[in-house]
Amino acid sequence: MDTPEGPVFGANLDLFIPGDGLVFVNRRGVKKETYQTNTAGERAQWISKYGSVTFSLAGREYAWGGMNEAGLVISSMELRAGEYPEPDERPALFDGNWGQYMLDNCNSVEEVIQSDTSVTVRDQGYTSHYLVADADRNCAAIKYLDGQFIHHTGDDLPVKALSNMRYDRALTAFEWGGPRWWWSNPGQSAERFATCQARNENFDATRDTSAVNYAFETLLHWVAAPHTRWSIVYDIAKREICFRSNQSPAHKHISLYAFDFSCDAPKLMLDVNAALEGDVEDHFIPYDYKVNLSVFRTFCQRYGIKVSEEDAVNLTGFFEGFECSR
Repeated sequence: MDTPEGPVFGANLDLFIPGDGLVFVNRRGVKKETYQTNTAGERAQWISKYGSVTFSLAGREYAWGGMNEAGLVISSMELRAGEYPEPDERPALFDGNWGQYMLDNCNSVEEVIQSDTSVTVRDQGYTSHYLVADADRNCAAIKYLDGQFIHHTGDDLPVKALSNMRYDRALTAFEWGGPRWWWSNPGQSAERFATCQARNENFDATRDTSAVNYAFETLLHWVAAPHTRWSIVYDIAKREICFRSNQSPAHKHISLYAFDFSCDAPKLMLDVNAALEGDVEDHFIPYDYKVNLSVFRTFCQRYGIKVSEEDAVNLTGFFEGFECSR
């Protein structure tokens, strides 16, 4: 949502399983690599350029959404119509790793789009698409269809919203029927898409004094589902994040300026459902691998993802090896 003071980005997480998860403070200057390789057996390697705060359902390095120091924001959503590329010369990322990679390396929507020449996403049995925004008010909807990377930006993105259907089809439905026609089918993707557009158009900075509160009203009272687990609003210009969960409904605030993102700073995390209210930066605790592993196991079990105990330890342990570049 564009406002006179800068862009505001809101996202709901809707799940039919409990919304357990962690909030991570990710440091810059950390040497990382992809878990999966390209067809030649090579991994992509990088050193994180930007610190970020991310929300994760599955543990460290799996970003469902988040914002980095440059003001880049990413959120992901399931798209059953999607199809990731077949293995090729590009090293591959898991879906959640894709979001973290972009927050590590990119400061703009354009850089996210350009990254497709370097890395891709590997099929894991489900597919996502992404809404991305930056501090310069640019926005993009990104998806993989028939193995192809597709993005909508600028004039090709007249509605800055995303739901659980292809952007092009949601836009066609919106333009054909208009919001009132689609509102007759509560809770559906086309309706939520149209509702977000109507709310964005109706925002009046002279009347609605808090854009963050207005965005929360959209998330909680206009497009929420019975199974909405998290609601998050990013004030990009101020580098602030406000969030709540159904298990802990009080609003919590994070300022990215409150954290030390240098590589020598402690690794920090927070339970997304912690019973807190207000500013919560001081409630972050040192990163705990056992807690992280437990969140990963729980996510896999609840989502029906078959991962052996050995593979769970190996996979989470791989990310434990990411350390400061010297």
